[in-house]
Amino acid sequence: MKQSIGVDIGGTKVAVAIINEKGEIVSRRQAPSEVESAETLFEQVVRLINEELNEHPFSIQEMEGIGIGLPGKVDVENGVAVFQNNIPWPNFPIVKRLQEVYGNIPVKIDNDVKVAAYAEYRLQNLTEKEMFAYVTLSTGIAATNIAGNQILRGAGFSGEIGFIPVHFFGQWMSLEEACSGVGIQKKAQELYKDDSVTTKDVFEKWRQGEAVATDIIRQAASGIASSLHAMVCLLDPHVIVFGGSVSNYNPDYIELVKEILETRLHAEQKHVLKRMVVSKIKGDNGIIGAGLLVL
Repeated sequence: MKQSIGVDIGGTKVAVAIINEKGEIVSRRQAPSEVESAETLFEQVVRLINEELNEHPFSIQEMEGIGIGLPGKVDVENGVAVFQNNIPWPNFPIVKRLQEVYGNIPVKIDNDVKVAAYAEYRLQNLTEKEMFAYVTLSTGIAATNIAGNQILRGAGFSGEIGFIPVHFFGQWMSLEEACSGVGIQKKAQELYKDDSVTTKDVFEKWRQGEAVATDIIRQAASGIASSLHAMVCLLDPHVIVFGGSVSNYNPDYIELVKEILETRLHAEQKHVLKRMVVSKIKGDNGIIGAGLLVL
């Protein structure tokens, strides 16, 4: 069975895994990100890849290649990490550097949300004609659309639904600022006048029927529904998969989003409600998607 190396790089951790062509993790390892400099992070990636390979009876040349997911803006064609907020790789030629270490093997990179979306897309077994959407709800909010095995990139910054303005507690704010996990927590701390309140606390209070938490969650869900409505009107996807910590840990929240969205959809659009689901591979979709880039 064909296998590849998947690498998931973030500001918190670097994970490396061997992925097979079925999208399964054969083995993996991870470590806190070493972000002191561009070189320390690069050396860590190489070290983790080598450690992973050393535990198996095959070499890098027996792999189909290396796939990498990383945050921020990437130049997919030229293999360059262009801009990131949380790792020190501005305009870093990661593909060239890895090929200098491992030889002329296939190395592909992409944005971490798009990589996670690609894993979810591949595992859906959709037809060439079906439109797929992936939405991540976490500390940030973003989306990716895929059709015919091709990620829709636009001019290079597509899927940034976190910038869409929504109405939240009487004012217009960006979706990410208002309705992300961080946005929910910030509003809760303001309303409860308690800086120790977490996003998890808000969801627990909502399930208990507490009034303030219920207001926060319903308004956040309404904001998410508004952005999904725009996505459905523009692209009419056959499937929408949700990932990210907010949706992974709170599938009942996604059901609330669907209830609100249903009231806004035209009858011809409501088909999507039956195929709006929370990710089944959850936090592993980034590293699996990275490996699948070269499979």
